[in-house]
Amino acid sequence: MEGIKVIMHNAISLDGSTLHFEPNIGLFYQIAAGFNADMVLVGSNTAKTGIEMFYPEPPQEEASDFIKPLDKSQYCVPWIIPDSKGILKGMLYVLRRYEHCRDIIVLLSESTPKSYVKYLEERHYDHFFVGNDHVDLKKALELVSKRYGAKTITTDAGVTLNCQLLEQGLIDEISLLISPVIVGNISVNLFSKLHSPTGGMKLEMVKHEVMENDHLWLMYRVKYE
Repeated sequence: MEGIKVIMHNAISLDGSTLHFEPNIGLFYQIAAGFNADMVLVGSNTAKTGIEMFYPEPPQEEASDFIKPLDKSQYCVPWIIPDSKGILKGMLYVLRRYEHCRDIIVLLSESTPKSYVKYLEERHYDHFFVGNDHVDLKKALELVSKRYGAKTITTDAGVTLNCQLLEQGLIDEISLLISPVIVGNISVNLFSKLHSPTGGMKLEMVKHEVMENDHLWLMYRVKYE
């Protein structure tokens, strides 16, 4: 997309799994910070899983959670979350409180439940309808780039969203932090849902670096043909 750079950033095992191992979160976000992204595109399922993992018993929503945060650090950025089904209803305030999240922009479709739209309106979340049954990712990225002036967007997402972005030609670079662990037969491969062209999707090496504790950081540029 003209004027927008999208970097897919993931932590995986040596055999490509996104789950069933403990990634080095500190190192993951240290690398992410170096991209100087204007926004982070977060998968709704990834966000929900993270909330349930770190908050088995979420804190109570308070009156302050209905107000857009104004005093966040200049170093935190907005999060964009495609959530046309409204699976984060009743949970978004946990993310809004996160110190590295300036606020949340929710992407919806015409099929989004009206109760979820009301939930967002009452809490003053920016939200946009882009698509009929599902979020049109290309239009959504173009919209937020134009509306908020975003030039670089990183992803913090799982298999489904990342593969959709790749299939639609919306990823410019792929950043992978590889952990020195093999998950084996229960692995969930990062690219398992990708319908790639015959011969596979071609990549060009941009960077490779051995990191602390035997981790490896790889960066590739996607070569769309």
